[in-house]
This record gives sequence, C-alpha cells and structure tokens, in this order.
Amino acid sequence: MTAEPIRSAMSTFSTEDTSLVLPSDKKQRTGQQRVREQVNSIKRSKSKMVKSDSIPSPTTPASTTEFSEPKFQFSPAKMNGTLFKFSNSSMKSSQSKMTGRSMSARHTVRSQRNWNVASQSNGMKHSGSDPSLNKTAGTYIQKSKQRASTVRYRTTGQSIRLENNMLVSGSQSPSANITPSSSQSQTVTKVTTTKSKSETSGANGATGAMPDITLQEAVYYLTLADVEHPLCGASFIQHHTFTDETAKQEVCQLGGIPALVLLLKSDNSRLQQTAAAALRNMVFKDNNNKLQVESCEGLEAILTLLRNTDVAETQKQLTGLLWNLSSADDLKPKLIRSALPLLTENIVVPYNYSTDKHIDPDVFLNTAGCLRNLSCASEAERISMRNCPQLIDSLMTYVQTQMDRGETDDKSLENCLCILHNLSYQLEKEAPDHFPQVSVPDVSPRAQESTTKKSIFSSKSSKTQKEFSFPAMLVAEPKGVNWLYHQKSLQLYLSLLEFSQNEATLEACCGALQNLTASKTPVSTLMSQNIIENLQGLSVISPLLSSANPGLQKTALSLVGNLSRVSSLRGTMAKDVLPKVSSMLSAVTPKMIDSDSSIATACRVMHTLMLAEPDAGKKLLNSKLIDSLTSLSSNMLFDTARRPAAVLLWSMWGQKDFQNVLKKKGMDKDTFINPVTAAAYKLATSPYGK
Repeated sequence: MTAEPIRSAMSTFSTEDTSLVLPSDKKQRTGQQRVREQVNSIKRSKSKMVKSDSIPSPTTPASTTEFSEPKFQFSPAKMNGTLFKFSNSSMKSSQSKMTGRSMSARHTVRSQRNWNVASQSNGMKHSGSDPSLNKTAGTYIQKSKQRASTVRYRTTGQSIRLENNMLVSGSQSPSANITPSSSQSQTVTKVTTTKSKSETSGANGATGAMPDITLQEAVYYLTLADVEHPLCGASFIQHHTFTDETAKQEVCQLGGIPALVLLLKSDNSRLQQTAAAALRNMVFKDNNNKLQVESCEGLEAILTLLRNTDVAETQKQLTGLLWNLSSADDLKPKLIRSALPLLTENIVVPYNYSTDKHIDPDVFLNTAGCLRNLSCASEAERISMRNCPQLIDSLMTYVQTQMDRGETDDKSLENCLCILHNLSYQLEKEAPDHFPQVSVPDVSPRAQESTTKKSIFSSKSSKTQKEFSFPAMLVAEPKGVNWLYHQKSLQLYLSLLEFSQNEATLEACCGALQNLTASKTPVSTLMSQNIIENLQGLSVISPLLSSANPGLQKTALSLVGNLSRVSSLRGTMAKDVLPKVSSMLSAVTPKMIDSDSSIATACRVMHTLMLAEPDAGKKLLNSKLIDSLTSLSSNMLFDTARRPAAVLLWSMWGQKDFQNVLKKKGMDKDTFINPVTAAAYKLATSPYGK
C-alpha cells in the first residue's frame, strides 16, 4: 500500500476541546499528602499560602469529586480557663446521670492561637482541638505521658507535619497520635489521658489535658443546660473526630449531629464556635454525616448564624464547615440557592470592595474554597453562579489586586482562579446571549464559493479568520459574565502563568484559556489569535509543556492543541512547541499509562505543526522518537495514544521531505507503513472514524 501524502487529517482527529476543574484529591494524593499540603497553606499574618491541590480537567462535568475540605485542629478562643473546669456541684449532678464511671475533668485550656488548616478539582483539611497549646515567644511545646490510650501533642514553630496519618510537615511538628482503648460498651470509644505529666511552657504555666470521658458521655454533655458541659462535650468531640476517623461514625450514631446543630442556635459565642468546629470535623470526608447535617436543618442554622455573627473565629469555623459540606453533590443545588447569595453579599463583595466591614482573610479563603466546589456542579448551577450579582466582578478584582501586589502564590487566589476556570466551561453554549452570531465580512463570489467548500479552520482560511471581530472582548468596563472572555482576563491569566509558582494556579489559568479556545467557532478563533498574536502568550504557555506536574502538562497540551487548530498560528507555534512535544514523545515508556491522554494530545499537536512547518519538523526526526512512536502504536495498554501515534508514523513516511530524511537515517518503510499504522490512518480520515 502506498502512503498518502501528509495532510490535515487531524481536523477529524482533533484534541479534546473542553475543560472543567473537577477537583479530585482522592485520585491524586493520599490523605497524608493532602493534609500536609493544607497545613503548608495556612495563612499566618503576612505569610504566603502555597500549593495545595492540583486540578485535573476532564471533558465532562459528570464525574465531579471532592475538592480539598478543611478539617480543623483548633483550640477554642480564650475561655478564661474554664473549658474543662467544672464546679464540684455541677460535676456531681452530671455524674449522677451517667453510668457510674469516674470522670476527671479538672483541666484548663488556654489557647493563644487557632490552627486553621483550611482546604480541595484539578483545587485546593483537618480539624480537632489541641487541648493545651500555650504560646511563648512564638514556640509551642507540650509533652504528655499517659497510661492507657494516648493523646500527645508536640508543636514547635509554625509548620506542621503528619505522622502516622496525623499532622506532619517540615521543620515543626505538631504530632497527634491516638490509640483508643476498648471500653465495656461496644459502642463507646474510651480515650484516657492521664492528668498530665503535661509540661507546657506558657506565660502562666498553666497545664491541661482532655477530660477522662467517653464519646457517649461527650454527646450527653451536649444536652445539658449549663454552658460548660456542652462546651466540654463539643470540644471533646471536635478533638477526637480530628484524631480518630471512627469517632465520626460513633458520634453520629449517638445522635451528636442534631445536638451540635442545636448548639449553633445558642446565644453563647463559645458554644457556637466550638459546635461549628466539631461539625466541621464530623463532616470531613464523610458524606453520610454531611447529609445528616442537612436533614436536621443544619444548613439553615449555619447560614443564620453566619448572617448574624460578627465574631471572626466563629465565621472561620462556619465557612470552613460550609466548605466541607460543599463537596457533597447532593447538597450543591441547595447551597447555591441558599448559601451563594449570602456568601457573596456578606463576604466576597465586602472583602474586595468595602473598607468599612472587616472580613478575616481566612473567612474569605474558606468561602472561596466553598464556591470552588460549587462551581464544578451542573450546568444549571454554573449558570446560577454566573448570574450571581457581583460575584465574578469580585473574583476578578481579587485576582487583579493580588497580581498587582505580587502575591501570585496565594491560596485564595488559587481558589478564585479555579472558580473562574469552571465558570468558563462551555461558556458559549451556556451563555449564548453574550455570543451573538459573528458574521463574516462581505467577500467576493469566488471567495464565498471557496469558504463554502473549506472550513474556516482549514489551512487555507487564515485571511478570513483574521477579519472577524468581537467588540465585547474590548469594552472599557467589563462586568459580570463579560469578564470571563474579556481581553483583560486573558492578559491576567497569561501574567499569572509567567509569575506564579503555584502549579494549581497555573493549571487553572491554563484551563480557563483552554475553555475559551475550545469550540470550533469564530469566537474561539479570535481568542486563540489574541493569545498568540496580540498578547504574545506562547512564551509563557510553551514552557508548561515540559512541566513535571502531569495535570499541568496535560492542560497545557490541550490548550496548545486548541490553539493549533487555527491555521494562521501554526507557523508561529511550531518553532517553540515542536521541540518540546518531540522530547515528550521520545521519553514515553510503557509505565506512563496514566499519561495516555496527554501523550495522545502530544501526537496530534506534533502531526498538525509538522504539516504546517515541515522544515522545523525534519530537524526533529531521529531514531529515538521513531522507536518510541513505534512502540507506542502497538501497545494496547495505551488505549487513547496508540492510534494518533500510528497516524503520525504513517504520515511521516507519506510526506516526501520527511521520507527522504528518514531514509538517510537508515529507517525502513515497514516501520511507518504497516497494518497497524494503515488501520489507524484509515480510521482517522474516515468520516465515521473517531
């Protein structure tokens, strides 16, 4: 069989053209890694927040999974030394209602610092109370020796590590190790902490430990009338649901969730805050508990309290709780109806525009994380978010502000960009009022006849493509949805690709550009031309093709694949893109099955650009590349990439200039023209081929 000359068969063999941030930490990182990343992203005073999550870009919104949820390691705000201290009379009265066990609850907790381990897409996690952290000159130290079960905390500095599935990180290490002992009841987990050989270096020398009670007793405490017992019970639950996953199910079975929700309605701010923190841990990675909160009117209680409280720490816990709840698909529609307007009006807008109302940065971080999860819901939910007054404007204002400040690795910035990425998904289809039919300028009859025979995206249509205009991209004051496709936004995304070191932020920016160039419409063509020709974006996009981060590399390849569909851009792209794509394909090994989709895109991009610039393509032909493509084309494990690899081989031999180079390098025709490559090429060029 004689090989056909290389041609633009890739018009029927194109790259994926859609992108949605569907955060899936479960697929990408272990629980230990996720918590470590969360701890590293804690915002303390003026310190920057760094990478937490990476963001995959599947082609459909149907597969949404959890983004990172914040659990919280937390000591409730200063409580005047009363958190676990009860009067003898009150203890006796509660003991008489218990099962006769002895309880030790003479403990004082003083906390000068709340550890907020916030945040989940491709982005971007723990909560439990540290019973006794006292700060001296920026250092926390506590040593505990215990008899039966152990709860031990040791903290130094501000960085946290996770050891044995508990907190760990870098140079400092609050470690939390817990070994529950068996109690007489099969449904009660007893955690015993000795009264403290606890040495705490604090300003007042105070010492403390968790009370010697069971989870069953802690849940019972929630129902008592005085403040101190429910405060103790909620703190105990919060602590143990942080350190012990099984405690969450047990507290739920004991009826703890409705009791904690009821405490949110208390008039006592300490109870509100601690109950919110306990619920935050209770629902972390536990979908059943999330639904339980909703079933006992928990969302209404959370939103009512958030609307009415001006206590920053309570706001942090409530928004962290909403962040966790927002990863439950069943709750997203209700959260968008009820929580989205409140979060936007009371937090997002004031944080970016108001100088009168102070919003804590961590509250904004948690809110942006919640909205990030909600933005990867269904089409109806995305439309609701786009139409939410001042939401998009506020997000873009935050992005621009952080860019101006040089704070490009900020975790809240990452969350905002992931929201914008998601809201740009299928934008032309879902917001048609913003994209009126773009008409082609009047042309001669001969030109009209030509354009009826050839797609405007074919290699012969570059002049026609350049004549399109879309004034909405250039309005002086973009608002709302207009921001999602405005040239100012394109420039912001490209600037962040240049300056940010946060890979999740880079992936979100790439993904937004990928969405805007995804469709085969004049608007996408204009977007592509603006990115390459007007904004010189290739210089910051091209290096990402060599990224060691698979998610980022995949998104960058998909963006380049979209851009390469515009024939007038291929010559410009070939010089920068072809060498990087060639290097990637030359390095493919059988173990790279997880990168199957990216490798397929790389083959298609190389095919398209070699056609456009044969001289640049000839320089890259070598035995390493050909051997890699040959192996790939026959490897059935690469379900997506093997066919485009085979098409690329067939087409190389079909182009005379390439064939001459290959022959000079001693390569045989059978390597390129064989049953495998012939079948793949036939399928790719067939009207019925996939």
